[in-house]
Amino acid sequence: MKITTPGKITDHLYMLGNAAYPSFLVNTSSPVMFDAGVSPMGPYYMKDLISILDVPCLEQMIFTHSHYDHTGAYGYMKKSFPTMTTAAHPRAREIMHSDSAIKTMTMLSDIARDMFQDKSPESAFVPPEVTVLLKDGDVLELGSGIRATVIETPGHTRDSISFFLEPMDALIPGEALGVIQLNAEIIPEFLADFQAYYDSAKKIMDIKPRIILMPHGSSLTGEDSGTFINGAIPAALAWKDMITGALKDSGGDIDLATDKLFSRTYDPHVIAQEVNAFRINLHAKVTCVSRIMTD
Repeated sequence: MKITTPGKITDHLYMLGNAAYPSFLVNTSSPVMFDAGVSPMGPYYMKDLISILDVPCLEQMIFTHSHYDHTGAYGYMKKSFPTMTTAAHPRAREIMHSDSAIKTMTMLSDIARDMFQDKSPESAFVPPEVTVLLKDGDVLELGSGIRATVIETPGHTRDSISFFLEPMDALIPGEALGVIQLNAEIIPEFLADFQAYYDSAKKIMDIKPRIILMPHGSSLTGEDSGTFINGAIPAALAWKDMITGALKDSGGDIDLATDKLFSRTYDPHVIAQEVNAFRINLHAKVTCVSRIMTD
């Protein structure tokens, strides 16, 4: 089954926002929100919170990683819930103090604001202040018998972490397994380290989640969940081979190989990602494979 619209998924578990930039709410006496889309998504999340909670509140926001399209609405939500804490991998806190990282995330956030036609001050990107640091094996007790186990899943980024929610057997992987595009193709997202991405995918496969709460696109249950998990590693290996071929054809030139691959792979009717973000990510993937070839 594919979940494409905001609303209840299981008891205490909800999707907020939209399929492009979903957030996931664990609704107990201390509500927790996982990821926060791009910066203009704040009002959409708030609208859904108001429809779900008798008295809208948010105890904590938890990030799978530091990218602008997973942390963007932090500023809006923090203004609404000033006592809200934030949790992420320690590297995420370091990144949020990096001038170059903030510059890039602000630039990409401003593109998203243009797409949403929202240039209000409330939609500006605000770097999250990470107050709670998470590591592999941490167990977060979220109330009503729900717990989230932290799984370090680097590879997409070095600060990527996933969460396994019990008793619903739901996985929040961030982009540790890649994303599904509009033509149902899985595009891997090994932006930091291919081997770490591969190992992280294997780790997730061993857990056998019943529900995959996808970072972009439809969330998955049942047979659709299994099909995606089983396809994640083959997709990563296929893209690695494709990038290797492009690098060989380009004499090892990363920029040239990226340009050639961009021309071959970017189709706005198929790729649901904004073009500048897609190109930045593609360049990072080519760089990862180039490192393997020169080691």
